[in-house]
Amino acid sequence: MKKKLFGVFSLFIVIIIVLIITINNKDTNKIKVKNDNLNKEEETMEEESFLEVVPDAAKIYIESLDNEVLKSQLEINSLNQSIFNKSESMYNLDAITSMSRNEILKLINAYNLPSLPKYNKGKVITTNDTKVILDNRNLNEVKDLESIPDGVIIKRANLRSFPSNINFFESPDLENFDMLQETELLVNTRVLILHESKDSKWYFVISKTYAGWVLKSDIALLNDETREFFFKPQKFVVVTDASITIDDVILDMSVKLPYLGMSEDSYQVSIPTLGANNLVTRKTISIKRDKAHIGYLPYTKRNVIIEAFKYEGVPYSWSGLNQNVDCSSFVSNIYRTFGIEFPRNTSSQNKSIGIITSLKDKTNEEKLSLIETKAPLLLYQSGHVLLYIGEHDNKHYVIHASGDQANLKVLVNDLESTRYLTQIYQFNEIK
Repeated sequence: MKKKLFGVFSLFIVIIIVLIITINNKDTNKIKVKNDNLNKEEETMEEESFLEVVPDAAKIYIESLDNEVLKSQLEINSLNQSIFNKSESMYNLDAITSMSRNEILKLINAYNLPSLPKYNKGKVITTNDTKVILDNRNLNEVKDLESIPDGVIIKRANLRSFPSNINFFESPDLENFDMLQETELLVNTRVLILHESKDSKWYFVISKTYAGWVLKSDIALLNDETREFFFKPQKFVVVTDASITIDDVILDMSVKLPYLGMSEDSYQVSIPTLGANNLVTRKTISIKRDKAHIGYLPYTKRNVIIEAFKYEGVPYSWSGLNQNVDCSSFVSNIYRTFGIEFPRNTSSQNKSIGIITSLKDKTNEEKLSLIETKAPLLLYQSGHVLLYIGEHDNKHYVIHASGDQANLKVLVNDLESTRYLTQIYQFNEIK
């Protein structure tokens, strides 16, 4: 009798467990469907808002594009590891826990001042100016670091080869190519702080893609808790517009921020700001839902080209000077919206990204036959990268941040009607 009762009781327990699992699975499926529907709604809002402002020809072309996902997030993670392994200019910040004085000096001394004459705001730079700049590196005070302070960029910052805001232009009237400008660092970029300038206004830092000098006022200090909050959020929002400005803070395409919640037309996110004792503090802001996306965008041909067109007409500046973009930051920001991480400069990008195909010794006709059906592609020529967006009405088009003095902006070109096709020596494919 006891055995029978025990058997009935056991069967009852099994039935209860099965019912609980079934209910939980239904709830999980409901949540997944809800999240899938939310993501589709977001993408529709972003695309509809964008298509309202693009030229009709571009709109027709974009609407004809395939929206098949080219890589899953797991595949993108694997791609990122491959890019990192091949690149000689990217840093794993988590692996850098200490640094010797000699290692820091090697990084600082990797830069040489440009030879004179150079010009700053129309005036000739003097040898005395260069002595002041060199002295401000404060090399005698470089120390061995057994632990390295962690920081976060709180407003779009210029990373410089020397601790100075003096511009080094080739001529008095040329103001887009400052030879001390190395790159821009976007909001919520993590940096390691290695050294301080003599005037106490600059830090020498390492970011994921670059080492150089950044104004201290652009950086807040992190601790373990805030590092986890800003750089390993459970849920995040990615800016998908070329740039937006909120409370005087510029948020460029690909800026990634912790998600806090949402309203009918906005996301609530947290941005880093400067608090007491130079420590980071959190500030809640709202971003319009058609300017951002929860999580990374799905990596599709259509999305790549939509993101690229959002930059059309944005001014060009060398290494992101004057809040603008150059050719390599243009493509980097686009692909980062999908979670794909590039090295900063073309000289490193062209050796490390995706499947590389050489076009050397190819005729223009042979080049076109190799690339015409493979959009989107990164096309490299010496010191420049263009994004191939495809063929339309028997013409092959690229979009790029042009450094030509006559056209210093992001623009679309017909590949055959320019010199670019002749000068392209390889393409990199991410599929």
